[in-house]
Amino acid sequence: MSVWQRRTRLVLLVAAVALAIAVVAAFKRRPPSSVPALVAPADPKAVVESASGFRGRHNREQEEVRIAYDTLTSYPDGSTRMRGVKVTTVRAGGRTFVITGQDADLGKDEGSLAISGDVRVTASDGMEIRTDRATYSEADALVRAPGPVAFSRGRLTGSGLGATYDKNLDVLTISERAVVHLAADQAGSGAAEIASGAVAFDHRSHLIEFTGGMTVSRGGRILQADAGTAHLTVDEQQLQGMDLRGNGRIAADPTGVGGVSAMEAREIELTYGPDGQTLERATLTGDAAIRMSGGRGQADREITASTIDIALAPDGSTPTSLIAREPVQLTMPADPETPARTIRARALDGSGDAPNGLTNARFTGAVQFREYGPSLERTARSAVLDVTLERGFGAIEDARFAQQVRFEDRGLVATAARARYLVGKGALELSGSEPAASAPHVENDRIAVGASRIDVTLVGPVVKAEGAVKSELKPPRTPTRSNDATGGGARVPSMFKQDQLVAAAAGSLVYDGERSTATYSGGAQLWQGETSIKAPTIVLNEASGDLTATGSVVTSIALEQEGKDGKRDRIRSTGSSKTFAYEESSRRATYLADAHMNGPQGDMAAARIELYLKPSGDQLDRAEAYDAVTLRDQNRETRGARMTYFSADERYVVTGAPVTITDECGRVTTGQTVTFNKTADTIVVDGNEQTRTRSSGVANCPPQ
Repeated sequence: MSVWQRRTRLVLLVAAVALAIAVVAAFKRRPPSSVPALVAPADPKAVVESASGFRGRHNREQEEVRIAYDTLTSYPDGSTRMRGVKVTTVRAGGRTFVITGQDADLGKDEGSLAISGDVRVTASDGMEIRTDRATYSEADALVRAPGPVAFSRGRLTGSGLGATYDKNLDVLTISERAVVHLAADQAGSGAAEIASGAVAFDHRSHLIEFTGGMTVSRGGRILQADAGTAHLTVDEQQLQGMDLRGNGRIAADPTGVGGVSAMEAREIELTYGPDGQTLERATLTGDAAIRMSGGRGQADREITASTIDIALAPDGSTPTSLIAREPVQLTMPADPETPARTIRARALDGSGDAPNGLTNARFTGAVQFREYGPSLERTARSAVLDVTLERGFGAIEDARFAQQVRFEDRGLVATAARARYLVGKGALELSGSEPAASAPHVENDRIAVGASRIDVTLVGPVVKAEGAVKSELKPPRTPTRSNDATGGGARVPSMFKQDQLVAAAAGSLVYDGERSTATYSGGAQLWQGETSIKAPTIVLNEASGDLTATGSVVTSIALEQEGKDGKRDRIRSTGSSKTFAYEESSRRATYLADAHMNGPQGDMAAARIELYLKPSGDQLDRAEAYDAVTLRDQNRETRGARMTYFSADERYVVTGAPVTITDECGRVTTGQTVTFNKTADTIVVDGNEQTRTRSSGVANCPPQ
């Protein structure tokens, strides 16, 4: 046996002994071990109970969903109940959505979750919702909370009853009794309190939608509407704007006179400044109305229209521009110093600046202006009206009307292409020309005036017309009897018929209605039928019926005269002088300085000639001539110091020192008194009657 064989046998022997020892040890009796007692389950119906843990998976939106819990209990029907639950959803990009609560029931398909007890829903963008009970459905990604809810995100906090949160759209909806608080920023501005029937927060669009009625309190304003939308900045820290829909109303405390105190419309759009607090612009649509403060003790001014767009000064209250579209109405209530005024038009464009507010306004399209009070009623119509206002949209200082202007004031009617109404002075300036009104025109129950320019002081009125003046003096509405020289009401001299118009023309006219005077200057002329008066200046007093004319006066007067056959004929007499005056009380017409008359009474010249009319005014009673009297009649010339003509018997009485009569043959008769009887064709010189023999021509004169 070799050496290696001996060694191999030795190893095998050792191994066999070791194996035998191991077998014996294995079958040796062991002492009994302790068995732990079984633990009874917390819920007998549960099939599985476990301590804290979590579940993780991905949903159909490829979001990572992790459900962590303190305890978990599973039931035979496949439902699961958890305590101390926390559901976390992580989207691509890192946006997270977390729901926590004390208890949660997980649906059989693990696609729905009902959570109760101090439920909190948070999102990584800062949104937090707090409630007692909520459900979450993975199918529609909605969290629903049926009971009271509180929420917050940045400066926004609020509460309500019933909520829905769409985590995919990032929209939170409060169903009932929503209250929203917007906290002030670091500068202490921008705070707001909002109450609404329901509210929806759209984080992606940075919008807050209010429905079921809303009331907003912020910056000294109360905003109300049936519904509305708040527009937030991208970081949702400031309010950019707000839309009010359905019965929008805003009440404010204006910062001063002319500040906005209220707004109303079916829809109102508000735009705020960078601070989120200062109102910069408001757009009102549908039955729009804006009221502006009239100051202490004065009523607000109101503008109504279909649409109104208003821009505000940095104080957020004072308008600097305003655009309103049809139908527009401005209402300015009466105050202790000014009457009430309204302006209607199709459009209004107002402008101003921050220190003074609106100070200018243009109304266009079918403009209607009205100014009224207990004893005042003024109206105007035009296509365009520009008004200048006192500071803070105060009283109207100046009103300029253009295109087809018609102004009315207690019986006075003015028309023109352009009219300026100086409100404080109660004055009207008319000018311009257009196809519908070739020249300004003013008319009342007594006078009608047309001219290139007309200025009217409405109290009186006082009418001043310049350039190509044409006017008509009207008969009274209730004509006075033509034979009543003292009849009531306005009248013209009796040489004119009282029931007919008297026309006039001149370079200028001043008519004073209060004093009942009309002064025509510059080539003045009055006429009615065959009766006329021409002079550089004519003054008529309608109260008395008196008239004066100065300068180179020329008259033409048609009077009735009864002939020998008893028939009446209208006979025209012409006259001239440097001054002419008619006095209605005595029915006397006086020609003064270089007086001259030519008519049925003959051709007469004197320093002064007076005509006395009969009560009817259309017949001559007598004529008087004074100083350097010359009468040319029937081929004779009579000179004397004074002459009286009686129309009843066509008798002349001439006195002088002496009276001279020169006939056609050059023969001269003198005396102290000469009486001509035209009807009897006799001459009486100092009581000696002479019968005149008619002759024709100088050829029949006896030789000298």
